[in-house]
Amino acid sequence: QVSLLFEVENLAVASPATVSRCGMVYTDYTDLGWKPYVQSWLEKRPKAEIEPLQRMFEKFISKMLAFKKDYCAELVAVPEYSGIISLCKLYSALATPENGVNPADSENYISMVEMTFVFSMIWSVCASVDEEGRKRIDSYVREIEGSFPNKDTVYEYFVDPKMRNWTSFEDKLPKSWRYPPNSPFYKIMVPTVDTVRYNYLVSALVARQNPVLLVGPVGTGKTSIAQSVLQSLPSSQWSVLIVNMSAQTTSNNVQSIIESRVEKRTKGVYVPFGGKSMITFMDDLNMPAKDMFGSQPPLELIRLWIDYGFWYDRTKQTIKYIRDMFLMAAMGPPGGGRTAISPRLQGRFNIINMTFPTESQITRIFGTMINQKLQDFEEEVKAIGNVVTEATLDVYNTVVQRFLPTPAKIHYLFNLRDISKVFQGMLRANKDFHDTKSSITRLWIHECFRVFSDRLVDAADMEAFVGIISDKLGSFFDLTFHNLCPTKRSPIFGDFMR
Repeated sequence: QVSLLFEVENLAVASPATVSRCGMVYTDYTDLGWKPYVQSWLEKRPKAEIEPLQRMFEKFISKMLAFKKDYCAELVAVPEYSGIISLCKLYSALATPENGVNPADSENYISMVEMTFVFSMIWSVCASVDEEGRKRIDSYVREIEGSFPNKDTVYEYFVDPKMRNWTSFEDKLPKSWRYPPNSPFYKIMVPTVDTVRYNYLVSALVARQNPVLLVGPVGTGKTSIAQSVLQSLPSSQWSVLIVNMSAQTTSNNVQSIIESRVEKRTKGVYVPFGGKSMITFMDDLNMPAKDMFGSQPPLELIRLWIDYGFWYDRTKQTIKYIRDMFLMAAMGPPGGGRTAISPRLQGRFNIINMTFPTESQITRIFGTMINQKLQDFEEEVKAIGNVVTEATLDVYNTVVQRFLPTPAKIHYLFNLRDISKVFQGMLRANKDFHDTKSSITRLWIHECFRVFSDRLVDAADMEAFVGIISDKLGSFFDLTFHNLCPTKRSPIFGDFMR
């Protein structure tokens, strides 16, 4: 006697012959909603928390969900239910005595529970909206909850366990940070509000075994943030595995990569080498190609593991449990080679949308680097660091607006990486060659031409770019392109001349 029970998302690839032989039970989300899940989660929380948490759910959640649906765009759509599950997971990870939520501290306990709840809600239900959505959510949250300081948005604050109040992430930044002089460019991570807050969130979630998914446009630093979190983990307890996904990745590949990093403990149970915990970071999670039925086999394998903790040995068909493994993933928005992943897998992750950094943060990142570099140069060159940073950002913004991708110029796509390439070249300047303001400006012109102009394909666009550079030289450097480059062509620098 064998009875089969299938649990599926939809019947898109089932044949009528199969469907007619099965009894159907259809569960509709609108019949249940999110409240039963919250109710069962609350019953597992400490007694003293239940009443204030219930009050907070009633005060915020329905309003926030409705507001988000009507007024905010999401980079990756997060269903209501997934947002609520993420909220509960994040709250469980953060509501600990170390973070100030301590039942023994009776006078502050309720207010700490409430603030931790609001923080968790902002970074779960409201974490997937874009930059414009964040501004709207900020003003809406402030209408309901008046405890936030006036400066910046609600996304810039966390609950400080010592002060028992909202504190800006900026306060966590080191005051005078310097990069190690000999480190290669790609390894330099300048601490900013973004790196601090995403580090804080990701570390809290990963430590509680909650899978985290970072989404965001190309070049916003998803991989860098992930790697800085991985580097900050003590290597005595953690081993790190990085899996870069592509359209060619198969479920076999993923399984064999992970199995190569685990050893057998008991029959059918595998753990990472050396008694450590292993954190697996999957980059470009949505790149694997779909099969003929529309599923992505590597992701289905991962979902099987998240749900049940095991997968099957490919040769013997026996069950293999993989223990002490933690998941973290990053992906760009669907489009191009990237597909929309199955909502059933997406619901297992806490999703954090990494928005494009603000101008002040970009200025901080590159200004810090260039100013440190110019410290050893002549006096007249030292002051030029901030000017170069602002001018580069301005050139970038103008180029993005002026040169839009079209079917004939499909490669006119510019992102943060282009700004960093300009600075990568500037940081290789040698003080023996660049000891005057005009020579360092010539180097800057060269870098801008190499990064932006070399991508332009017709004479009209190149002329327009020369116009942009001339304009910025006048407004930022008080110099003219004609004076610096009498031949009207970009100066060329080889490595030996830098």
